[in-house]
Amino acid sequence: MRHLIAICAIPLLVAACTAPKVNTGAVSDASSGAQAPVAEQKPTPTWGQRHTWPNGLAVEIAKPTDCKPGKYAQPEGAKRGIKVKVTVTNGTDAPFETSVLTGMDEVQFAGANAELLFDSSGPCKAGIGLETATVLPGKTYSYEVAYAVGAEPGELQITLQPAFGQDKAVFVGQA
Repeated sequence: MRHLIAICAIPLLVAACTAPKVNTGAVSDASSGAQAPVAEQKPTPTWGQRHTWPNGLAVEIAKPTDCKPGKYAQPEGAKRGIKVKVTVTNGTDAPFETSVLTGMDEVQFAGANAELLFDSSGPCKAGIGLETATVLPGKTYSYEVAYAVGAEPGELQITLQPAFGQDKAVFVGQA
């Protein structure tokens, strides 16, 4: 019986000796406010400022304006709407398709996803976030987009990217 126990214990000892070590890392309270060191950060643009990519393409977002969603607006029950005007200036030497820029936007309000607001006949009437226009070199194009947000003012973050893999422009401000 002793040999049986010893034979059964050998695989456990081998497994314990060959088990990979766990990297415990450093643990801190998530709400402590401590932040990891960040490499050189570029300033974050806000409403009315312009972000220009190295190729010359530029985008700016005007200060958001409040709007009250109409009776048939979607999503239903939106507490408040905001409209933003996006202006694209093509400083490159090739035409730029806005559908690429608008198809990659990320919008957050008060730390949560902000949904596109569809209000075809109400005060929040705007584009649907998928603008399709060709902006020729040296030309400018503007469009409006509406989002459903919370009833109280909060921080709005809009992220735009001109093409997959390129740097993102992140606009942050109150709305």
